[in-house]
Amino acid sequence: KWIFHRFGFRYPGVLTCLHMLACALLGWFALTFVMTSGGVRRPRPSRQTLASVRRLSFVFVLSVATGNAALKHIHVSFAQSIGATAPLWTVVLSVLLLRKRYPIRVYVSLLLVCIGMVLCTTGEVNFNWIGFLAVLFATITRALKSILQGVLLSEGERLDSITLLYEMSKPAAVLLAIWVLLMEREVLYDPRAYNRSLWLCLLLSAVISFFLNVSQFLVTKHTSAVTLQVLGNIKVVMLIALSVAIFKNEVSSQSITGVALSLSGVALYNAENRRRRGGSSTASKGGGGNSGNSGSTGSTGTYISSSSSTNTISSSSTSSSTNSSRISSISIES
Repeated sequence: KWIFHRFGFRYPGVLTCLHMLACALLGWFALTFVMTSGGVRRPRPSRQTLASVRRLSFVFVLSVATGNAALKHIHVSFAQSIGATAPLWTVVLSVLLLRKRYPIRVYVSLLLVCIGMVLCTTGEVNFNWIGFLAVLFATITRALKSILQGVLLSEGERLDSITLLYEMSKPAAVLLAIWVLLMEREVLYDPRAYNRSLWLCLLLSAVISFFLNVSQFLVTKHTSAVTLQVLGNIKVVMLIALSVAIFKNEVSSQSITGVALSLSGVALYNAENRRRRGGSSTASKGGGGNSGNSGSTGSTGTYISSSSSTNTISSSSTSSSTNSSRISSISIES
């Protein structure tokens, strides 16, 4: 947003494409020269896994591109307020696609987040329908992206964060380059696009995006897709404050109330997460060697165990071969 505002750079597709190119280059460097075993690079994932990664790339491009495009029409504060509903969408998609179950307290906490979003929407002084629909679509696809990357990181071949980012960023960069040629090709003739200071900021932003994506993958792998989205809401207050301080955006009192409600939902979710983690730990100690099934609700039921670093679904009727192909069953229509 600062790049758009400071330099009049109105090409979010170009910005996102640069981010993906940086992720591909830095990922290749890390895999080739840093993450090697005895000087030998790790083998590439299987063709089936790479097909799943390409689906993830498509969802990622939709999410980031529409999110950046929304910033043309709405303030950062409003975009972050709508994005606060990402945990709700993540739970809904997890239930629909992965057949997961959640305790009632989780739904209550996410309901608070959703009500807070409604207050932010109706109280926003910069409301714009195009921007609203774009950022809502970006939020839903971001939730889907978290679920897909969680499956790739914790099931089947269990890709590491760098490998997943590297393999995902290559097709994403190609898709974004096509988008730029179709929708933003005027950047080639815009004299503002050749500002040296602008390109320095663009490159810095691209490098930051690499480390941001790696950290997000790590959080997803060691917690869950829902937790990643809930933790993301903690940054809302800081971003709104920065948005007001830097861009002098006007934020209504109703929007502030909505943000407070959303953050209350985040706090309730975290408390429930800690309670379930403590319950899982107790069951693990008392269950002898059956800690892997402590989160199960039955022979065919599923339950999310937050104490598991892989966040797999506990079910005695699910085989390891099903885990490796789970993401393939989630179809994305282009």
